[in-house]
Amino acid sequence: MQEVTWMALLIAMQMVLSKLSIGSNTLKVGFSFIAIGLLGYYFGPFKAAVANVLADVISNVVMPSSGGFFLGFTFSALVAGVIYGYMLYNHKVTILRTFITVLLITVIVNTGMNTLWIHMMTNVPYPALLIPRLTKEAFSLVYQTGLLYIVLKWIDNSKFNKIGR
Repeated sequence: MQEVTWMALLIAMQMVLSKLSIGSNTLKVGFSFIAIGLLGYYFGPFKAAVANVLADVISNVVMPSSGGFFLGFTFSALVAGVIYGYMLYNHKVTILRTFITVLLITVIVNTGMNTLWIHMMTNVPYPALLIPRLTKEAFSLVYQTGLLYIVLKWIDNSKFNKIGR
């Protein structure tokens, strides 16, 4: 029961952090990746994937975005949960592991899949969407690696490192 409570807390955190961002649409800095990373770190790939899908569906019901619900983004949430869980669960927290995790999310989910979903929703040519997104994703790779590493390293060295285990 305690595990479900912690998962629910992290799902709520992910939903709130997904609405908090700074910058413009071109270069937006968001923080929901921290909650998703924590889900993966604590609960592994399967549970992190399920929790991230639940967070996506619930947030689209409770706090819908202007673009509406699109199943592709839910699939992206599932893949992101699997990657974070596979890369972070029961592994030593290192800057290299954190970088590779964020790199996989950046390339596979954010740059690849999400750009495809936006193309499908808007009919804007894929290359026209991809080129501006590459700069944004390169910047995201740097700050997300740094922030996620700091948070995971702090948790790894604190009394919170055993949650869900």
